[in-house]
Amino acid sequence: MRHFQPCLLLALPLLLGSCRDSKIAAYRIPKEHDAPAAQAAAATPPAGMPGAGGMAGMAVAKADGPELTWTAPAQWQSKPASGMRKATFTVGEGAELAVTAFPGDVGGELANVNRWRGQLQVAPIGEAELAGALTRLEAGGLQIAVVDLLGGTPDKPQRMLGAMVPVGGATWFFKLTGPDAVVAKEKPAFLTFLQTLQASAPAAAAAPATPAGPAPADMANTAVIKAEGPGLKWIAPAHWQSRPAVAMRKATYAVPGENGAAGDLSITAFPGDVGGELANVNRWRGQLALPPLAEAEVAGAVTRVSPHGLSVTLVDFSGGPADKPVRLLGAIVPYGGATWFFKLTGPADLVAGEKPAFLAFVQTLSAP
Repeated sequence: MRHFQPCLLLALPLLLGSCRDSKIAAYRIPKEHDAPAAQAAAATPPAGMPGAGGMAGMAVAKADGPELTWTAPAQWQSKPASGMRKATFTVGEGAELAVTAFPGDVGGELANVNRWRGQLQVAPIGEAELAGALTRLEAGGLQIAVVDLLGGTPDKPQRMLGAMVPVGGATWFFKLTGPDAVVAKEKPAFLTFLQTLQASAPAAAAAPATPAGPAPADMANTAVIKAEGPGLKWIAPAHWQSRPAVAMRKATYAVPGENGAAGDLSITAFPGDVGGELANVNRWRGQLALPPLAEAEVAGAVTRVSPHGLSVTLVDFSGGPADKPVRLLGAIVPYGGATWFFKLTGPADLVAGEKPAFLAFVQTLSAP
């Protein structure tokens, strides 16, 4: 009769336990830890999954250089930052937004996308599939790569919205995870939140990136994509004071008011539709801390005019704090394969007084 060795008898419970654990893990959505690099350092990615974590050896490394700032939606509840997290927000029923930052490119976009896919038990993708999995945005001169992932189990689907932002030799990660229905509902707010991102130091220090899609417009520090092709012409009111164009602005005007107050009229242009009308309307609403609109609400929130054969979408939004209300008059003009943006912002009473002049200005718009 063959006898079991004592070491085999001791190992058997451990082997059985590990089998049971693997079954349980298949139904869990891993929670984001404060220092995900610590896990990556101790794990070898499965065959075919490039750089699962991409963060080996950075368990205690901190991102130096410029910090990012943002304006979070009012309904998100801020929680104390902990560990390597820059910020944490409770979002809706059971969802959470984690903000972290690490030095370098943290393994690159593909590695980080696959790390997030792995957290939702979704199969990794290859380099050729990466472009189709990312949406590229730009805000405040920052390049932002956004993913929208669905995973979990059929009875408990989980969704993740993630954003990667290279700046100042580091990469910032914004990750919203939770039940599919909750995260889907918060997606417009998440995208608007990303549009408020700004670097505390000039964003020119951001790691270079080649955008694969349209870049949101109207950001004075933008330095990546320019609208080519024919430009638009206009006649500005005589009392608007022309200022030198800066960065991506086609033109800038100071709009004087009473008691030293002033408004700002910026003119920018970017290739393509820059995410579409809804995205741009909601970006402007986000700048005034207003909630985003749904597709069905856009028609009632805009006015459409056609000066000199151009299609112009006008908006008029008021927001800001109660003691310092701010108003925004905006015009979106698609022309020549690009989208032009005309935005007047300033104290609410000043902008209200300038609305007739702004509308008259829009009527002067024409193509060469």
